[in-house]
Amino acid sequence: MFLKKKKIEDIIIDILSSGPENTLILIEKIRGIRHTTTKQAVYKVLRGLRDNEVIVQRREEVMISNVWLGKISDFIETTQMHYLSSAQLSHQRPDSNFLSLKEKEKISYTFKTFETTDIFWAHAFNILTTVSSSLFPVGLYNPHEWFILTRPESELFIFDNMKKENKSIMILAGGTTPLDIFVKKYFDATHKRYFACPDKLFPKRNYYVNVFDDFIIEVWLDHKISERIDNFYNTTTTFNDIEREKLLDITRAKGRNKLVISRNKAKADKLRKVFKKYFVF
Repeated sequence: MFLKKKKIEDIIIDILSSGPENTLILIEKIRGIRHTTTKQAVYKVLRGLRDNEVIVQRREEVMISNVWLGKISDFIETTQMHYLSSAQLSHQRPDSNFLSLKEKEKISYTFKTFETTDIFWAHAFNILTTVSSSLFPVGLYNPHEWFILTRPESELFIFDNMKKENKSIMILAGGTTPLDIFVKKYFDATHKRYFACPDKLFPKRNYYVNVFDDFIIEVWLDHKISERIDNFYNTTTTFNDIEREKLLDITRAKGRNKLVISRNKAKADKLRKVFKKYFVF
């Protein structure tokens, strides 16, 4: 799977998804990604995005327009409902519709970058969260909860939507480094709970697992990238924009990533027992 070079528009939206940015700093970040891009080219794209109400410019600051975000939100909600309805009624092969998996069936996917892994992972996560009941909290185990450090707005948006649907999430992190402790501030004791675990819960440090009722998402990130993430956590004591860029650079690297979606009640119940050692539900 080969990715095309990102357009300037896409890079701008990616950067601004983390919050407003100074125009000159935004340009330098874009040129750091697309080395041959000129300032004039960036200004031209910014004017186009502004004219189409995608961004808002206030003095020296640029931000994503709330009007555009509202349009995108409505589009996603409508499209999601169409796809969910189609998936629930269709009789396609399991590899094209994981909601049709029967007990003890599974589908395996491989990706060459974390970016492509994450796109599909988020897609599957959102669908399974939507169709899951409120009987059990959604359980996540990550060797480190680095997702909320690299894209806090996106992660908190997902958690807030779950709360609106009266669903909760519990996250176990497999470490107690300063950064593992640092992310506690993003969580609470009700709908989005978090615990930095000192115990070794799973043998592999590149293993991630999500549990929704009897559906399970398991992800094995590239070994070398996972080792670099571990090293970053073991050597970093404070977190700021510079450290965030370092972490993002690590996760942008190419490597072999595997994602498996399965439906297995016994395995899901067994995994929930792991979470019950640290959470009450």
